[in-house]
Amino acid sequence: MTRRLFRFPWRTRRQIGDDVDEELRFHLDMRVDELRRLGLSADAARVEAMRQFGDLEDARHYMAAADRATEAAQRRGEFMGDFRQDIVYAARKLRSAPAFTLTVILTLALGIGANTAIFSVVDGVLLQPLPFYRPERVVRVRFIYNGDPDAGSPAELKDFRTRNRTMQSLAMYSGLATNLVRNDADPARLVGVQVSANWFSILGITPELGRSFVDGEDREGAPKVAMLSDLIWRRDFNADPNIVGRAIRLNGEQVTVVGVVPAGRGYPFTAEVWTPLIFTGNQLSNRGARYLSMLGRLKDGVSIDEAQRDLSQIGASIAATFPEDYRTLALQPVPLQDAIVGDIKQPLLVIMGAVAFVLLIACANVANLFLVRATARESEMAVRAALGAGKTRLVRQLITESVLLSAVGGVAGLVLATWGMKALLRLAPENLPRVGTATIDATALVVTLVVALLTGLVFGLLPAMQLGEDVAGALRAGSRGTRTRHASTRARGAIVVAEVALAVTLLVGAGLLLRSFQRLLGVDPGFRPESVLTFRLSLPERSYPSDTAERNFVAALDERLHAVPGVRQVAISTALPLDGSDMTLSFTVRGRAPVPRNREPATQIVSATPEFLETIGIPVIRGRSFTRDAQPGSPKEIVASREFVRRYFPNEDPLGHYVDIGWSVDGDRRGGTIVGVVGDVKQGALDQETPPLLYLPYAQAPLPGLRVTIRTNLPPISLTRTAHSVVREIDRELPVFAVRPLQDYVASSIGPQKFYAVLVAIFAVVALALAAVGLY
Repeated sequence: MTRRLFRFPWRTRRQIGDDVDEELRFHLDMRVDELRRLGLSADAARVEAMRQFGDLEDARHYMAAADRATEAAQRRGEFMGDFRQDIVYAARKLRSAPAFTLTVILTLALGIGANTAIFSVVDGVLLQPLPFYRPERVVRVRFIYNGDPDAGSPAELKDFRTRNRTMQSLAMYSGLATNLVRNDADPARLVGVQVSANWFSILGITPELGRSFVDGEDREGAPKVAMLSDLIWRRDFNADPNIVGRAIRLNGEQVTVVGVVPAGRGYPFTAEVWTPLIFTGNQLSNRGARYLSMLGRLKDGVSIDEAQRDLSQIGASIAATFPEDYRTLALQPVPLQDAIVGDIKQPLLVIMGAVAFVLLIACANVANLFLVRATARESEMAVRAALGAGKTRLVRQLITESVLLSAVGGVAGLVLATWGMKALLRLAPENLPRVGTATIDATALVVTLVVALLTGLVFGLLPAMQLGEDVAGALRAGSRGTRTRHASTRARGAIVVAEVALAVTLLVGAGLLLRSFQRLLGVDPGFRPESVLTFRLSLPERSYPSDTAERNFVAALDERLHAVPGVRQVAISTALPLDGSDMTLSFTVRGRAPVPRNREPATQIVSATPEFLETIGIPVIRGRSFTRDAQPGSPKEIVASREFVRRYFPNEDPLGHYVDIGWSVDGDRRGGTIVGVVGDVKQGALDQETPPLLYLPYAQAPLPGLRVTIRTNLPPISLTRTAHSVVREIDRELPVFAVRPLQDYVASSIGPQKFYAVLVAIFAVVALALAAVGLY
């Protein structure tokens, strides 16, 4: 059947050659006969005829070429004529069946549009290479301390730079709260990053203006320099072409701009300003200051596994040299792209699978419609065949109709995909990496074109395969049915079963996801986020060089905010539940047997003003919270969470025990006596386990990074302008940022789960609707 459908309708090169040979033989034989009638013998007549004809091989090639050219022109003419006739006839037939035509176009548009939109997201997030030089050679190096992932210290950068044999270069980086002071506008908060001087050379980034950092600019005492992102250069400096060499104020200091990073090329992708990562002599010897991330470029020919073995051996050697600091130390190099998208790769592929189900159901639905239409047109095809239409021409007509419909459906799908991409980007959680690069580009257009053409060919071939051979039988059967019609009915039944099965599978998966999301919504975060406004501040060290200066600012801010009408409570802390902050430090309990430093347990630390627990609604279970009497000269106090007590005081009363926090300032360790136990809160995300927490009075333990929390009788967001003006009254160079209701942190913590569940649910509903159309 397939051979007959695709039998070549014109002469092949070999057939043309055979025809030319036959014609030459005919003319040669005719000339031989004429010469024999003139009296020549048979042999002499043939020799003379060959002489008169000349080079037969040359004539053969000439005639074959002329035949091929003539036939090619004839083919093109016939093809274009037939093609125009097929297009016109197909359009006329489709216009005569508007319900069928619109149903097919809308069905294909939904299937193709959804796939194009989701493919564009997957392509932008997972498939597109990172915008760096040979990005596959760039790795994120993860530190594994005592079996747990952690950050690195300055001392370890020096160790691995001097000892490794598999990395071309290594660099470290750390986030830095950065305040930009602008002469003609309010101060701005920038996403700052401190990086090693070789940072941009590792990534292979060439600045669009100026230069990158040079060796020596990341050493103590070097001139203060910075590089700006293209966004900040344009937004805050009006794309000043003379920005290089210009002095700007960052964190209260004069800093010289040396370069501008091209748009979309900087890393981390959210960074807006880069400054050199400078270590003091004390930092280079402090192995407990773990706050750095590491990036490296593999040497040519070195694999990830080889780098893994090399760095792990170095880590084991360092751990053996400094046993008080490490039980074990290992490094795990991971391709940078995997490190960026690793957590979302599987969910995105699941969504891609779900939308592929939608496309399959749409295809099955359209195939069913085409089979129904083919059955209804069986008599028409039989009449056309009886009038002389060949089977090839009938098949071509059916394929033309299906390809025309799929092309229109593909165009409609692109329109839907463009709208869908905008909706997807609005729905996408803010922490979805690289989603901003997702767009319907040339790759997505090619995928859409291929899908549309393939669906058109398949839908055209399915009814073509149902064309019967018995024309007279089809005409006599009329509406009574033929074997072809019965086969079509069986095929349609199988298609309906398949699309219902796909729809039910997708619906069950969506139900499970929504059920999980519903359970997540029922998780108690441990605090009351309603009617609370939060914002953040970052006190630059140059303007606030001492703990006393920071305390004075916090006290002034607390007093002024309390005086604002509508404000019920005010608290200032160094972290908020679910805001992503995490200061984890080791600790010891006085009176217990000492343990080696590398075996000390760890807990998260929050420094806060006295009203913090009450303001955000964390209940006191035992004892009390700290009060305003907790001042620098008074006995030190701390409050422990229930999870902290469960882990570290399972069989004794924690109240009255003194806890030393495992880091020191001028030899004085943080800590204090436990005076109360409070309820647990979700610190990282609602679906993560509850961490142990210690709360310290800010007056006794001022830590970096301030979160201001205001409980109000008014709509929280209405206090935004007031928050800015109060801060500006105290310090005009201090920007207020991340102004948002506390409820937003709860919503953001489940943003990815909501995104995945809603998308799969939408696709399940679409699939169910398509399956219903296919059924009825």
